[in-house]
Amino acid sequence: MDRPFPLYRVIITGLFLLVLFVIATLGSTAPASEGAEESKFSGILDPDLRNKLEHYTQAMAATRPLIEVETADGRYKTDSCAGFMALSGHDGRARALNSHPLASAYRDCAVLRVLHTAREPEQHLSTLAGLGQAVFTRLDPASLQSLAPAWAVKAARLAGIGSDHVEIGDRRVILARGQSTWTMEVIASVDVAGPPVEDLVVRVSRDGVAAGFLVLVSRTDGSLNALPLDVFIMGGGVAMAQATPP
Repeated sequence: MDRPFPLYRVIITGLFLLVLFVIATLGSTAPASEGAEESKFSGILDPDLRNKLEHYTQAMAATRPLIEVETADGRYKTDSCAGFMALSGHDGRARALNSHPLASAYRDCAVLRVLHTAREPEQHLSTLAGLGQAVFTRLDPASLQSLAPAWAVKAARLAGIGSDHVEIGDRRVILARGQSTWTMEVIASVDVAGPPVEDLVVRVSRDGVAAGFLVLVSRTDGSLNALPLDVFIMGGGVAMAQATPP
C-alpha cells in the first residue's frame, strides 16, 4: 500500500521552486535594465559629463560658487545648476547671469540639461572615428557666429575658412592661424532636434580656453548648422535650423 506523500515535503518543494522562479526572473531582467541604462549614455563621449549625467540630480544640486545679480525685477542669487537654469528662463536674468564674472563655473549646466533629455539617434552621420572629418567638411562656419575662429573668411564649409594649420582627430578639429588656435570637440552624439539623423553636441575652445557649447544639426542639404543650447532648452527654432539657407 502506497504511503501518502508528507505535507511538509510538498511545502518545501513548493518554496524551493518559488525561489528558483524568483532568481530566474531577476536574472533575466537585470541585464536588460543595465543594458538600457548603458545605451542611454552610450552617445556621451566626454567622461566627466557622462559621470554627471549618471548622477544628474546630484550634479544639478551640487554647490557651485555663489552668483548674485541685480535685474530690473529684483535681486537674485544661486549656487547650483538647478537654480542657475531656473533663473535663466527669464531673458533679463539670463543676461545678468551670463555676464557675471563667475558665469564660467556654470558653463556646463545648460549642456547637462540638454543631454539629460536627449535620445539615441536612429541614423549616424559617420562612425565615431570619422566625426572630426564630418564636422570639418560639413559645418557651415557662418552658423558659428560669435564662436567662429577669429580669422574665418566667408566660406561654405569650415574647411574653407583659411587656416594655416589643420589637425583632424576622431572627434576633434583643431585649426590655427598665426598664434591663435581654435578647437571644436564632439562631446556627444545624440538626438535632440528630432529623428532620424544624429545631432552633435560640441565644445568650442579658443587658445586652450573653453568658450562655449553648441549643437550641430543636419540641414536638408546635408550641411551642419550650429545652434546655441538655448534653442533646445526653450524648445523652438529646430525646423528653421534644419532648413537649407537661401
